[in-house]
Amino acid sequence: MEHLGTIMWTSKRLILRRFEEKDAEELYLGYINQKEFLYYANKERKTLEEEKMSLININNKYKDNNYYNWLITLKDTREIIGSINLRVIENNDSVEFNYAIDNRYTNKGYMTEALEIVKDFCLNKLKIQRFQEGCCIENIASKKVMEKCKMEYEGTLRKYIKLKDGYHDMCIYSIIK
Repeated sequence: MEHLGTIMWTSKRLILRRFEEKDAEELYLGYINQKEFLYYANKERKTLEEEKMSLININNKYKDNNYYNWLITLKDTREIIGSINLRVIENNDSVEFNYAIDNRYTNKGYMTEALEIVKDFCLNKLKIQRFQEGCCIENIASKKVMEKCKMEYEGTLRKYIKLKDGYHDMCIYSIIK
């Protein structure tokens, strides 16, 4: 596995870049306080000050070459529409990812486009063996994104995700190099 850190990527419609402290207000007003994000991420609403502190923390982590956390923006307007990050699992050359998108930008193929960029980066540049993630069984949109990215459904972990309303089953998807 080769580490390159969080480097900027572009596609036809998107820019994947590092978070910056100046992004705090746009993030605060955008998806990080939306109902679906808070539910599936199992988080509480943040204040603007908390978001600023979070971005300082993220920026400190960018010093590590094995830290991967992208902000997703529209190429033409530079509007923030989501994020995607990786958790590296060194002992088996794999990564797990998490993503979120602003509800105002769903059903337009943006998250599929962003995940394709990150998937290709992981398989071809980082030289990982396994690219994987799971989602709450009720999260139909996330399942569709992973399926569109040619990830295979592997199975369901029963009562694996604890959310505010209790435990939920988690569908696991992966692609193997």
